[in-house]
Amino acid sequence: MNSSMRYIIFSFVSLILVGGVFITLHNSAETTVTYTRDNSERKTEVNVQIDEPSEQTPVAVVIPTTEVTEIEIQPGDTFSTIMEEVAVNAEDQDSILTAVQGVYDFTKLQAGKLIHVVFAQDALASVDYDLNDDKKIVIENVDGQFIAKEQAVEYDVTEVVRSATIASSLFYDGASAGLSDKTLVELAEIFQWDIDFNTDIQIDDSFVVLYEERKTKDGAEASAGKILAAQFTNQGETYEAYYFETASGTAGYYSADGESVERQFLSSAISVGYISSGFSYSRVNPVTKQVTPHRALDYAAPQGTPVVATADGKVTTAGDMGGLGITVEIEHGQYRSQYAHMSKIAAGVKRGATVSQGDIIGYVGSTGISTGPHLQYALFQNGTPINPLTGDLPTGKTIDPTLQTDFEQKRDNFKDQLGALE
Repeated sequence: MNSSMRYIIFSFVSLILVGGVFITLHNSAETTVTYTRDNSERKTEVNVQIDEPSEQTPVAVVIPTTEVTEIEIQPGDTFSTIMEEVAVNAEDQDSILTAVQGVYDFTKLQAGKLIHVVFAQDALASVDYDLNDDKKIVIENVDGQFIAKEQAVEYDVTEVVRSATIASSLFYDGASAGLSDKTLVELAEIFQWDIDFNTDIQIDDSFVVLYEERKTKDGAEASAGKILAAQFTNQGETYEAYYFETASGTAGYYSADGESVERQFLSSAISVGYISSGFSYSRVNPVTKQVTPHRALDYAAPQGTPVVATADGKVTTAGDMGGLGITVEIEHGQYRSQYAHMSKIAAGVKRGATVSQGDIIGYVGSTGISTGPHLQYALFQNGTPINPLTGDLPTGKTIDPTLQTDFEQKRDNFKDQLGALE
């Protein structure tokens, strides 16, 4: 074989080998290789996209990279110090702060929460900050301009039904059934207008709840989502609540007949304590030892326990009222609520101030004629004292008649799920 022929054969074989290697390095499918660097509070992931084998025509090798840095905010951190640590330049920092105005105030970053900074091809692509378990602030680089928005955190959601019978307490028995404190607090909040969870809960009360269990998109356990439906049997009476959201985004909990579970008045003005003296027209006064009317409820509670407004209204009295001690009175249309014997009044609560249901207005004390720390809570209708526990108080709003059919379909579906556990 002459030298020319050997050269041609060698060249042909070489072309095949080089082409095979080239093809091996390039294809349309992508594999993500993640490198992690973790040092206490800073975690960086660099995603390198490497082509896998295919039989396509050889193309130039391109290895795009995405670097994601997760930062746990520490006490004393500011937006600028965090950005400087991950090499975000001053110009981009200013652009981000301009974009986020009106969406969130980055001077209010909270220690313990997370910020994610994403670089693509060495350029800043996005920054996001976790507001809470459900929402985050996202600032994205779109064609060189930063755009900020509030965005829902995405989860994989499973609807789960759990139930419990009270043998010890709501939280102990609920936890034993697999429910988190978050879900149990939400359960108590849903029924707080019908049930005083400080004084009304009895052994053998029971509940069943349908709620969302959530995982992050990478499969990690996350906090529970919202309650979708619940039934609570208290002292033989069963209360029901079903979550319903309209097309416009208005949402709330409703009873089986479509009445909002929310009432004008809460069932209690304090979150801990018990009724030490009830509503009565003939009670032996513990101080004077005389039989007199006690047209109010006394809640024994630790000194300093927060006292909340049981309904929206306007403060008409805020100060010392002699035998009643430090007292706040609030007008609610034809009703007036009174909170007496407090240790002090909350900041900003004064005559003429407007308060909302659940706002803290003062703290349990023992001022005035009193034998120990307690809250005396009274309710008046057109000036006449009424029993807050038995009075005919305003009920909640009802579902819009045009939505009643939609609500009933949703309610029946939830009922079937709750009943499936029985």
